[in-house]
Amino acid sequence: MPAARDIHPDWLVALVLIWVAGLLVHTITLTAALPGLTHRRALTLSLTGSAIANVLPLGGAAGVALNYRMAKRWGHSGAAIGTYTVITNAWDVFAKFLLPVLTLPAPMVETSAVNLAVSYAVVGAALALATLTGLGLVTLSSPTAAARAGGVADRVLARWLPPGTCRESLVALQADTSQIVRTSWRRLSIGMLLYTALLFALLLGCLTAAGAGLSIGAVLAGFTVERLLTLAGLTPGGAGIVEVGLASTLLTFPGAPVGVALGVLLYRALSFGLEIPVGGIVLVGWLWVQRRTPSRHQSPTQPATRGATRHGNSGDAECPGVTA
Repeated sequence: MPAARDIHPDWLVALVLIWVAGLLVHTITLTAALPGLTHRRALTLSLTGSAIANVLPLGGAAGVALNYRMAKRWGHSGAAIGTYTVITNAWDVFAKFLLPVLTLPAPMVETSAVNLAVSYAVVGAALALATLTGLGLVTLSSPTAAARAGGVADRVLARWLPPGTCRESLVALQADTSQIVRTSWRRLSIGMLLYTALLFALLLGCLTAAGAGLSIGAVLAGFTVERLLTLAGLTPGGAGIVEVGLASTLLTFPGAPVGVALGVLLYRALSFGLEIPVGGIVLVGWLWVQRRTPSRHQSPTQPATRGATRHGNSGDAECPGVTA
């Protein structure tokens, strides 16, 4: 059974290229969510936001705050950044909850229902989060629902906020979010589909390079569980939780246990660990450039839609970021 040093350098190069390709195709979704955002800036925001989210407890919020500052520096309004954040996170959650429907039936043809118990248990545990997410999305899909939810929030927060603040904000957010989704849903979906497919290819490649000896159906089951566990948010990037859940699921299938463990560690080193130093370097470079450049608000690089005229530009907040 191979040890880490036994993985051929060609495999490592190929896996890193898959990781880079995943980051690049994810910018399709990010730029679709915010008219005017360039792919280069989307990649910058993705890497820096993920780096922060992966090292801090509840780092997703810190990643969003960092992305907000960067996007404001590029001339985009807070309203646009809020719309971008809602849309990109909604598409990330959609993709992760859709995976069980599309992938978990595949391993049923080659293993027993008992072996799938862990996978289905995780899916069941995620239903509570799905329900909460669904309620939020329903609110944002209807002006009336947004107004009602805002009215409730105004009554709860009446001591601290002026009357009507939440209602006006939610109604405006719903209108702008609906417009972006209507005009850009294809690009949003294509980018997320390609990103998810490349993440699966990365996991499959890591396990193959490590000699895990698992079938594609088994890897699909593990990948589905891994995607769901990244939503937990209990630790930075789901560190510890994701590795244990992914390895436990894969070990229910016939394969080489040592290879499975090595493949899981290699996958997480690339999909989680590598984002920290790379994103940190990008962030340091951005901060250095800002110190040399006077603060100015630039107009987005392409004409804004109705929703973006009040907004601006932003980048990945996967922190989810994102996406765990």
